[in-house]
Amino acid sequence: MFAFIAAKDMREIIRDGRLLWAGGLICLLLAVALAAGWQRHAQVNSERSAGQALDYEAWLQQGRRHPHDAAEQGMHVFKPEPPLSILDPGIEPYVGSTVWLQAHRQSELKFRPAQDATGLQRFGELSPAWVLQVLLPLLIITIGFNAISGEYERGTLRQLLSIGVSTRSLLLGKAAALGACVALLIVPVGLIFSAILLARIEAADRLDVLGRTVLLFAGYALYLGFYIFLTLAVSARVRSSRAALVLLLAFWVATTLIAPRAASETASLLYPTPSRLDFDQHLSHDIGEAADQAWAASFGVRTQWDASLPLSKWGAALKVDDHAGYGVLDQTFGKLWDTFERQEWMQRWVGLVAPVTALRSFSMGLAGTDFTQHRDFSSAAEAQRRTIQDIVSDDLVKHADPLGNAHFTYKAGPELWASVPQFRYSLPRVSFAFSHHWQTLVLLAALFGLSVGLAHHAVSRPLMR
Repeated sequence: MFAFIAAKDMREIIRDGRLLWAGGLICLLLAVALAAGWQRHAQVNSERSAGQALDYEAWLQQGRRHPHDAAEQGMHVFKPEPPLSILDPGIEPYVGSTVWLQAHRQSELKFRPAQDATGLQRFGELSPAWVLQVLLPLLIITIGFNAISGEYERGTLRQLLSIGVSTRSLLLGKAAALGACVALLIVPVGLIFSAILLARIEAADRLDVLGRTVLLFAGYALYLGFYIFLTLAVSARVRSSRAALVLLLAFWVATTLIAPRAASETASLLYPTPSRLDFDQHLSHDIGEAADQAWAASFGVRTQWDASLPLSKWGAALKVDDHAGYGVLDQTFGKLWDTFERQEWMQRWVGLVAPVTALRSFSMGLAGTDFTQHRDFSSAAEAQRRTIQDIVSDDLVKHADPLGNAHFTYKAGPELWASVPQFRYSLPRVSFAFSHHWQTLVLLAALFGLSVGLAHHAVSRPLMR
């Protein structure tokens, strides 16, 4: 019986034009967002790959020079964009793409695309994820707010129940009709996008991307299913189409537009981040203290670069100085990154009342564009910087320190530069992302179950009254 109800509702939705016009606009926006995301991803990855190769080539071709001068110049490494950033760019526009691996100090990523954006970006970036998270729920509300209340107002609900249609069949039929309308819009686009994406990426990455895509489909299905059953619950409970529309739109505005911003501000208040000036001053002070202790223990001097330290120990002193700061860098940056992750964690659990915040966290995580995976890249870049420092310091100890006062006349050749490995970063696999976001998927499933329960309760109450 529910199949007949679903078919009848679909015909009515298609005939009244709401699905045609609203759905057509959403399909157009989705196609434009996918095309723009695809073009941006291809351009960005091409530029970063070329930049990575050219920068390493410049490192190899720098000629004969003192190793410490080379370490001060350092090199740049570039963050690759994951394939599914086409779907959800996440925090990528706001966190930068390039790290300068300089001597003595860990650097933050720079060259953030958001720095060059206009003020319109405050309203959000057009992406397929934004269309699915914000506009599709609005479409569901638009075509489904009178799914049951309209039957009541027309008097057809009493007729349906009088011929033996169960409330369960009524609910499932209405839900199937709304779900089919949504699937009609996004499933073809999703299948075409997935097929093209899987065909164009490397074979070694296809299984990983496929796993991420399946999990993303599950998360979005639960989110849209929540809105479908919530819409039916309100439509059955209120029985006035106008009142149902007002309540559903109010919920959409509050949870989709207002709650994410409020959650972000609240998270910043509860877990405040230091200013750039305070962070740099604190880091410099702690590194200085750690270095003084290390120099006193290793060379018996009270301050860094004490005049009593002979040049025959310069290379060893550089190594001691660098290693003294590693622990401070790990602790200071780790504390900052932990703060960012706490802010993200709090916003994720605001999903208990605003499902879109939970879905955004899950979507970014599975797309590989969340802070957890940004932190993984930053750690890999820092490991490369320390590798360079250790290679340079070891070469100074081996070749320059024995020269005594002629320490700075030593010039290393191409063989030293070639001993520094080229930076190669492998994007974390789907298991890494899922291990950090499985709780969010459980939360979305719980919200979906709650909406089903609310809809069942609303439809099962005496409808004939």
